[in-house]
This record gives sequence, structure tokens and C-alpha cells, in this order.
Amino acid sequence: MSQVGTMTIEKPITSYESNSDLDSRRESASKLVQFRIGLNNFYQNNTSAVIKLILLILLIGYSVYFGLAIRHSVSGAKPLIVITSIVVFFLIYYALKAVFGKKIYKSVLKPMEQAFRRNSTWIKYIVIPLVAIGIVFFLAFSVVKEVRQLQSLSGVVAFVLILYTFSMYPDKVNWRPVIWGFFLQFVMGVIVLRWRHGYNAVNWLSNQITKFINYSNEGAAAVFGDPFLLFHPFVFVGMPMLIYVGAVMSILYYYGLTQRAAGQVGWVMQLTLGTTAVETLSVSANIFLNGMDTMLMLRPYLDRLTKSEFHCFLVGNHSTVAGFAFAIFVLMGAPPQHLLSAAVMSAPAAIAISKLSYPETEESTTKTQKDVQVEKSSETNVMEAAANGAGIAGKTVMAVVVNMLAFISMLGFINSTLAWLGNRVGIVQLSFQKICSYLLYPVSILMGIEPGDAKEVGSLLGFKVFTSELLAYQELGDSISANRLSRRSAAIATYALCGFSGLSNLAIAVGVWNAVCPSKTREMAKQMIRAVVNANVACFMTACVAGLLYNPDFSAPAQGDNAIGSLLNSILGLIPSFKDLTSLLD
Repeated sequence: MSQVGTMTIEKPITSYESNSDLDSRRESASKLVQFRIGLNNFYQNNTSAVIKLILLILLIGYSVYFGLAIRHSVSGAKPLIVITSIVVFFLIYYALKAVFGKKIYKSVLKPMEQAFRRNSTWIKYIVIPLVAIGIVFFLAFSVVKEVRQLQSLSGVVAFVLILYTFSMYPDKVNWRPVIWGFFLQFVMGVIVLRWRHGYNAVNWLSNQITKFINYSNEGAAAVFGDPFLLFHPFVFVGMPMLIYVGAVMSILYYYGLTQRAAGQVGWVMQLTLGTTAVETLSVSANIFLNGMDTMLMLRPYLDRLTKSEFHCFLVGNHSTVAGFAFAIFVLMGAPPQHLLSAAVMSAPAAIAISKLSYPETEESTTKTQKDVQVEKSSETNVMEAAANGAGIAGKTVMAVVVNMLAFISMLGFINSTLAWLGNRVGIVQLSFQKICSYLLYPVSILMGIEPGDAKEVGSLLGFKVFTSELLAYQELGDSISANRLSRRSAAIATYALCGFSGLSNLAIAVGVWNAVCPSKTREMAKQMIRAVVNANVACFMTACVAGLLYNPDFSAPAQGDNAIGSLLNSILGLIPSFKDLTSLLD
């Protein structure tokens, strides 16, 4: 501090370090940057080795954990054992494919495929009749024990004759995809309905899927609060379930798992059925994806579809259900093991029926898998994929809620009007359900439903065909809870209702096609009635096969089946409905 006259001047006090401290810090920062650059260069030059080392460490850690889990409890580690076995199988498969794939294809698979096609005449006139005779003996001595099973067999014959009679080009029918389609459906039915290990596997898988889906209740409870889940189960339990499953399916699509699964299933069906790559892949993809996702996956080829391929695409879209539909249908009371089986069994039936009803008369440009390249996910990372999947599912939720609201309201008005008209001529309690129970009674009988349950199932079919499959499964859940259906009838009805083939879906389908592929909208309008009818017939054929192969020894309910649905039904049964409350005011 210095003084100038009477004025005092203070020297500024700074917080800067000395030059030596600053140089030291700069040197440390420089070393850190150099280390970071060196580390990055090392990773860039040895990326493969680093990734392998990380994977090796993870593999060792998981192996130790896997061994400890089995040592602790084998039964408790069963899901872990199954998942690990599946992952190991596919890792070995793709490792062998990467190294020996081309050699195996050239030396084994391609000669087999060529021999299969070269000897198609022998297969047609010798192998197929022998297989048919074997199936007849199998049905006669191992399957058919009751007259009701013969009802289901007569239903298969009746539906095939009806489809052939009203086929667009009966003289152009190629019987190979028709016969092979029904044969694959029959084989799948035998595996899941007559083979105990197959049934137990599907039952276990459906229970695991149901448990996994039920975790959506955690998010729903956090957002809406626990009490609302009980008082408004459809919106506050069912709708979050759709969003959760939509996000999960989007993640699977992002990693390419659904495309790979659809491709493998499609390859088997294309080899046996002889159909083109695009139509086979579209139908197999519908086992895992909803119709919109399948359309987006194959969007580059939609303009090039022949009329027959386009019809097969439509029938496949409307005769199967995807993951999010499985969730909501299980919530409504559908048996999950039969729902899962139906989703798979309807795929080959959809191809067989579409090729019988609308045979190919044009030259396809997408015959082989080389002609079709599946689009990959456009998302940057898994978080974006999950967010987009949840967003798209949110739009689906709105569509479901709006449709349910509209159709239930209109159904209430229609039933009230029919009851009033019926009372004028002495017919008591005339309703839409009652009319459908009589109109579709023959269809129920053909599927193998016992006469005492046929009207109830006919009513369910009416809900599905003329309104919405959501209402149909809701009514099915109520029928099962009230014991209005036997276990056999409930199982057959589950197969018959499995598909988005209600008339209410037509307007939605036209709008979707107009958005995704406008050039096909006019063709969609021309074919939509035939496509929806054939999609329903595909579901009915699956129900016939289920009725034919149904084994009462496997019909005992699994533990935990639809536990949430039962809980909701029991709680909601204590709460008066708005009709009960309004009747008190009258």
C-alpha cells in the first residue's frame, strides 16, 4: 500500500497461481491428453482383441454365476437354463454358419433342395399319398376317440370345399402350398396338443411371457396409483401393458432378433410350400410383429406384389396376432398357452387358404430370398428404439380405446333396439349376441364344439366377425369365469378368435395402406372383404385342427394362469356397475 498525498492506493490482490504452478498444471493436462489419445489409438488398433477380452471376462463371470445358480437350486434356475441353452445354440449355429455356412449350403442344403425340386413328381404321387395314409392311421388309432373330433375333421373338409368353390381361379390352384400349408399346421398341432413335452414347453413359455408382461403393472401403479388399477383395469392395466410390450418388441426389432426369427421360419415354409420369398416372409413375420411393422419391414417391395401375393399378405396380417395383442387378450381371460399355439399354427394355414382362394396367375419379381432384403431398424440406439416403440404403441392404445368405446356403445344401442323390436312380436331378450348364436351355430358345430356350447361360441364368433376381437375375447373371459364353456370348447374358441379379422379392422387397414403404400389402396379396397373372410376361415381351420387333436389329459389349468384377470374379476364383482346404479334411480 502506498500513499499519494492524502490518497491511499491498495495493490490489487489476485488469485492467480505462480508461473511454475501453471506450467505444472499444463504439463499434467498434456500428459492426460496424451494418455487419452494413446488409449484411444490402442483401442482403434486392437478393437477386436479388446472386445474379445471384455466378452471373455463377461463369459467367465456368467459361467461362475450360472454354476452357482444351478448348485443353489436346479428347479429355481430352470428359466436361466432354458434361456442359456437357446443363446448357446444360436451362438454355435451362427459361428458355424460364418465359417462353414457356404460349404454346408453348397455341399448339403443346395443338393437337397435341388433333389427335392427334381423329384417333385415322385413326392407328389408317392410320398404325399404315403404321408396321407400315415396321417389317417394316426388319426384313427391315436387321436380320434370321440364323435366330436370327427366333427372337427368334417369342418376341415367343409372349409376347403367352400374355399375351392368360391376361388377366384379354381383351375389355376397350385395344390402344393395348400397341402403343405395344412400339413405344417397339422404337425404344429400334434407337437403342441398331442405331445406332452411339446404342450408342457408351450405352457411353460406362455406362463413366462405372461409373467414378463405383468411387469407393466409396476409402471402403471407408479403412474396412476394402485387403486385405479383395480377400478379401471382395461385402461389402467391393459393399455400400459400394450405400451410396455410395444417398447420391448421395438427393442427386439432394433437388435434384429424378430427379423432373424421371421427369416428362419419363412425359409422353412418357402422350402416346403414353394411360395415366393416376400409373401412367406410377410406371413412368418406376423407371428412376431403386428401388421404395421411387417408392412414397414417390407415396404420397398409392396409396390411389386402380385395380386395373389398381396392377398396372401392381407390374409396373413388379419389371421395372426402379435406380441402386444397377446398381452391384452390374456388380460381379458384367454388361455395363454392356446393363444400362443394359435398364433403359430395360423401362419401356414393363412398361406394355404390364400393360395386356394386367390391362386397365382402372374410372374413374381420376389421369388427368392436374394430378391428381398429386410429393412433394418433406423434408430440410433436402443433407448431411441424403446422410446419410438412406446410412442407407436401409445397410438395403438388410443385406437384400441376409441374402438372399444365406439363399438360397445353402438352394441348397447343395437341390443336395446333389437330387444324393443323383439318385444313387439313376443320375442323376449332379442340381442345381437342371440342372433349371432343362431347364425354361426353351424360354424361352431363344424369346429367340434359340443351342441350345448355351440350357441355360446357362435355368439363369440359374432363378436369377432361383426365387431371386434377385443370384445370377443372379453366375452370369452367372462364365459370361462362363469363356467359357461367346457375347457375343450374354451380352447377351441381361443383358436377361432385368434386374429384381427373383424369388420371393424377394415377401415383401419385401408387407412394404414393409404399411409404406407398409397398405390395399393385401390387393390386393398377390392380385396378386403375376401381377405377378411379368408382370414376368419384360417382361424376357423386352426380351431378345427385344435378340436381334432385336443387332448383332455393336457387340459388341466396351469398354476398362475391369468392370475391378474381372476383377481380383477373377483374384485370388480363386488363393485356395482353403472347399470345397477342407474336402475336404482329409475
